Amino acid sequence: MQIRIPPLLPPYIVLALVITYAVGSLWLGLARIDAITQLTDAAAENAATAKDLNDLLAAVNDIENAGRGYALTADESYLEPFERGRRRVPALLSELRDKMRDDKVELALIEDLVSLIAERTTITVTGIERKRNAPDKPYTMTFGRRGKESAEEIRKIVATLEAREQDELSQLRQTLAKALDEARGDLYLMAGVTMLLVISLFLAVRRLRSFIHMPIIAGAGREPETAPTPASGNGAEIGTLLNDALLRARLAAASASADPDANRRQHSLVRAVEQALAAQSTAQEHEGAEHESPGVVDAMFALAHAYSTPGGLTIKTTIDRKIRVEDSQKAFLVLRSAEWALEAITLRKRTGEVTLSLNSGDGRIALHVQALTDNPRPTLTLSPNEAEEANALRQGTLALAGALVVDEGPTGFSLTLAIPA
Repeated sequence: MQIRIPPLLPPYIVLALVITYAVGSLWLGLARIDAITQLTDAAAENAATAKDLNDLLAAVNDIENAGRGYALTADESYLEPFERGRRRVPALLSELRDKMRDDKVELALIEDLVSLIAERTTITVTGIERKRNAPDKPYTMTFGRRGKESAEEIRKIVATLEAREQDELSQLRQTLAKALDEARGDLYLMAGVTMLLVISLFLAVRRLRSFIHMPIIAGAGREPETAPTPASGNGAEIGTLLNDALLRARLAAASASADPDANRRQHSLVRAVEQALAAQSTAQEHEGAEHESPGVVDAMFALAHAYSTPGGLTIKTTIDRKIRVEDSQKAFLVLRSAEWALEAITLRKRTGEVTLSLNSGDGRIALHVQALTDNPRPTLTLSPNEAEEANALRQGTLALAGALVVDEGPTGFSLTLAIPA
């Protein structure tokens, strides 16, 4: 059992890959953004915690320095920073407790700070009250070394907490830098995948387009190459090939060098092809009327019919049925010129009308094929093979005292052939 792959399957696969890639890149991008946002928020929170610790230490220093200054000088101006520091401490401790609630070690240190700051504040308030009640007495330390020890413990705990916050902040910055590098790598990867998908889409569209127009191309390109009409048989094919070979041999002999040996070889080749063509014509005459090769008019109608396709090109013919061409070389040039023009047109035009006319008058036979291109903007240019074939037909026409003109312009394509009747 043979499995046939539908021609439209690759475009659907590419479309599915594009949709999958779009969803995956969106999810990956959002995940990267969420990770970077979380790291940025955490770093900002650590920086804010470090600032609160510095503010708390500054408030404790204000309380300590204001209490010592007032105890020594009894200056009321020291009471303002004391009160300001004492008001700020509870709010700062509450904020720090909320920020460090998830870390048991840091939360325990905050609780130690609460008791130590309360003790240090009590010592300072006691000193202020003693100085206020006895302003003339000298300053004495009521709690001895305990006041200095509590202040040192407070600074030590604050320094420990600040170091922990700085370590966490450094780790967050390293993680953020790594996340940014990964996001940058993802961008490079997605750019590469995008280019591959664009190329795949281009190839898929080309495949889809060729699939849609396949009947038109196949119907217009193959039938004229095999035979102008089914009645011609293999003999007509052989005759066409021999006429083409004779045309090219004569052109080669006409343009041969001055070398006598080369000239003899070329003329010997021309005579051999002429003999083969005569033998083929004689053999075809003996086959019977039912296998007789069609005339130029019938062959031209068959050629126009072969290139006309439903929904594609329409060959509009204007042919004089009274035309008779006895010379096989002239008949070959007329048919081959028309076939060459239709082949060139089908490569440049998908649908529409093509005019083909074959008339006679004033002792000459005139062939004219013309068509407008589907897209008039780009200028038509013959391929090297087409130009070579057109040049061979032109040289063969000139050898028979005729003329062949091919016009390729921005709006259309035309061929005009005129040879003696």
